[in-house]
Amino acid sequence: LKLLTTSSEKQRKSYNLLTVLVFTHKAGVVEEQQEAGAAESDRPCPGGWTKYKSRCFMFVNTAMTWPQAESYCLSLGANLASVHNYWENYNLQQLVLKNTGQHHATWIGGSDAVQVEQWFWSDGSKFDYQNWERGEPNNYGGREPCIHMNAGGDKMWNDLDCGVNLPSVCALRTC
Repeated sequence: LKLLTTSSEKQRKSYNLLTVLVFTHKAGVVEEQQEAGAAESDRPCPGGWTKYKSRCFMFVNTAMTWPQAESYCLSLGANLASVHNYWENYNLQQLVLKNTGQHHATWIGGSDAVQVEQWFWSDGSKFDYQNWERGEPNNYGGREPCIHMNAGGDKMWNDLDCGVNLPSVCALRTC
């Protein structure tokens, strides 16, 4: 799916910023926090965040590029949301619906910016669940290394140029 065309210079800047962010995310934090134990997952979320299992999610209505959205999440001690199963995906859809009144296209933390078709989550967790719209990912019209949710009539995932401005969902671990 194609939402917006950007100039090649803007694409290069977004890709360069994305590459920097990929290598500056908090590597190893996911594994360390998972070992902390399930008891800590009962900790409440900060104000403005919505809890689902051991993570807190926040819908960010301000439309930004994928690298800007990831940078914003990092400034909150979080990352763009990774999705590991159907129920997490469903809960993120409900969070977007609750905040916008519709299933608005929204950035999540998946990308293949480092190597085409090698998808990863910006939080460093395993890319173990996919919910692609039929025919996706497809790099339509050129390089599309970032993932947004709520694509098409089935509200699934689409790969998209990272320079497109969309709202986003940040995720914060509670343990």
